[in-house]
This record gives sequence, structure tokens and C-alpha cells, in this order.
Amino acid sequence: MLGGGPIGLAVVQILKAKGAGKIIVSELASRRREFAKQFGADHVLDPTNDDIPARVREICDNKGANLAYDAAGAQAGLDQAILSVRARGTIVNIAVWEKTATFIPNHLAFRERKYMGIATYVDGDFQEVIDAIESGEELHILRTNGLTNNLQAN
Repeated sequence: MLGGGPIGLAVVQILKAKGAGKIIVSELASRRREFAKQFGADHVLDPTNDDIPARVREICDNKGANLAYDAAGAQAGLDQAILSVRARGTIVNIAVWEKTATFIPNHLAFRERKYMGIATYVDGDFQEVIDAIESGEELHILRTNGLTNNLQAN
């Protein structure tokens, strides 16, 4: 997971609830790194101090991650994600980019990596998330950190 803001942390919780293996978060801000640990990340990295691709390979049996979610929308993070996923791995963009991003297509092609964006939804997606938050079962950390009260107040 690139980015430990609200969207990134929500994805971490969903991954944890769905039984994902090693969840790794890369985040610049120390406070957000603390939240990432509380919200279920197994490993939290600081891109200013850690070589993200090398650390991800180390954590993932020297193969790289199967999947990377980009919730940061920053060029440096995209570069790290592409180099952190294993052969035939997937990078999923869930960020809203404010600037143009670039990448070297061969970094995808030579290792058969996939890059995809998601920003659309189908009927019921929002209700499923609302139900999960209300139930407190799958996303119990959101409830215990008081975020559901803030969501309901808005």
C-alpha cells in the first residue's frame, strides 16, 4: 500500500478483514505510519529511509509483492510500486493524481506486470462498505478509533 492516508488505511483494513497475507504500507508521515500499524499493517516502511523495492522483496521471499495499491498519487511511489511487485504482479491505482505521471513501459512488459486504475463502482458498493462499518465486525478498527462517529456526523 502506497500511502497511509484515509483511503490507504481503509484498504489496509479491508485487506486484513479479507485475510490478505503480508500487508506492507509505505508512508512519508510518521503519524500516518503509526496509524498504519494500528489499522493492521504487518510492515510499515518510511520511503525517506527505506529502499522500498528492496525491503518489499525481502519481506516477500525475494520475489516482490503480488499486488500493490497506490493511494498516494506521487511519481516516486509509482516508481517504487512498479519495482516492488513480482513478475505477473499487479499495481492498482486508487489515487487521484494532480500531476501527470510517467513510467517506463519495459518495467511492466519484461516482467509481465499489470497496471490498472479503479475509480468506478457498481450498485451496492457503497452500501456494502456502510454495512461493514456499521456492523463493526470486519472494520472494527474504524469503530474503535472513533471514525464512524465522524462519518455519521457528516
